[in-house]
Amino acid sequence: MSVLPIDKSIAQRCAVLGLDFDKSNIGEDIRNTVNAAEEFVGYKKDLTLNLGNSGTGMRLLTGYITGSGKECTLIGDESLSKRPMDRIAEPLKDWGADIELRNQKFSPIKIKSSNLQSDFTYELKIPSAQIKSCLLLAALSSKTKIEIIENIPTRDHTERMLEECEADIKREGNRIILDGKKDIVKKYIDIPGDFSSAAYLMAANILSAQTNQIENVGVNRTRVAFLEVLEEMGAMVMIKDHSVKSREPRANLVAFCKDELKGVKIDGDRVPNLIDEIPLIAVLAMFAKGKTIVRDAKELRYKESDRISLLLSNIKSFNPDMKVHEFDDGFELEPAADKNMGIVKIKTGGDHRMAMSFMVASLRSGKKVEFDDMECVETSFPGFFSLIEKWYQ
Repeated sequence: MSVLPIDKSIAQRCAVLGLDFDKSNIGEDIRNTVNAAEEFVGYKKDLTLNLGNSGTGMRLLTGYITGSGKECTLIGDESLSKRPMDRIAEPLKDWGADIELRNQKFSPIKIKSSNLQSDFTYELKIPSAQIKSCLLLAALSSKTKIEIIENIPTRDHTERMLEECEADIKREGNRIILDGKKDIVKKYIDIPGDFSSAAYLMAANILSAQTNQIENVGVNRTRVAFLEVLEEMGAMVMIKDHSVKSREPRANLVAFCKDELKGVKIDGDRVPNLIDEIPLIAVLAMFAKGKTIVRDAKELRYKESDRISLLLSNIKSFNPDMKVHEFDDGFELEPAADKNMGIVKIKTGGDHRMAMSFMVASLRSGKKVEFDDMECVETSFPGFFSLIEKWYQ
């Protein structure tokens, strides 16, 4: 049995489409999206849906609700209210939607009743699966046709799910074409364990010199660039018992490292496939030999926290002798001998990935870490801290 929560990206897409899936091990983000989607099914006028901290849920539902022609307001918590929503509002407006944002950028998102054009083409300006999926769901609910030009590949969970549900969708080169006139066939979706969550356990294996097997991990090709980075850094990755269910591949994973880790460079087209794992890569780089450089990752500044500034600040708190340099779109860091063995206070900014990354860092250093917020991890990986204690301490 997998210790992982189910894949958050896939589960939230299921929720918006009203598809059945196993809800026995879900975090707050999925739960918030499920609740909002179910509330929308029982639509009433002046409906306000609260997505909590789920940026994925907010962006997907904005597309689906806009296409439905109904009026609705979407809100979120303080953190989500600071994340940019103009990136989905602008293409929807170009398509014919009537949407209002706070300061033309942030939630609350007020969706007015509108009719989308019957045929729409959009070229993704930001390589984002959330924008792509928002538009695909809008086409489906509005029964219109959309052609999306995607020059840099991003997560393809929505396309796979629509194919599984027999939608009229096809890919031609870098173009995704969906005709929403054909209704989907609603099916049970077998969701694998969340790869981004598994990444923390793989890193924990490497830093604690253990070989725990992580079972039933989603290994969709648009999600697993982290495995390539681990190998570049000198780690070994074993992929076992590969299978495919509901069009999503999954496998058992073991990661470990016999030798010293090496620094790595990440930039360009690789970044979208690694965006969630970059803080964790930086933590691994703290114990590696040589520089690690990350560029073309400005998207990190628009997550639950500004993950570039906060990450580097916490690295300096962890080891003041570490050499770090911050760029607008990334960072450079070079490890240094750690002479400080006191308690490290980590500022999470309410960001689950910040908390989990530095919990993993503590496994190699032997330092005690204190977090200003541990509850934030419940959004994505319920039971993470107790699992780390059980497996690695």
